[in-house]
Amino acid sequence: MTRRLPLPLLLHGALFAAVLLVLALRPPAQGTLLVVPIAAAPGALASAALAADARLVGRGPGRSLVVRGARDRIKARLRLGDALLLAAPSPLCGDDIGVTA
Repeated sequence: MTRRLPLPLLLHGALFAAVLLVLALRPPAQGTLLVVPIAAAPGALASAALAADARLVGRGPGRSLVVRGARDRIKARLRLGDALLLAAPSPLCGDDIGVTA
């Protein structure tokens, strides 16, 4: 005889996990960001980041870029749907990313 968890408990658990994921990947207002291309080429994203006075830190996973700068300034240089801005956690983007310059 197997016991199943009630549906409301499963939904609460899924909601809690989703909130934690969103909080973990929410980009900071200032700092290290992961710029994931959606419709734009990585070169165009690098140009947009540099135009926003951000510093290129390196390559992220896949075709993404790791930059250090102000989220709002970078977002203002991108068109809607060009890229996704995320937090750049050290385990995904390299251990030396967390060091401030």
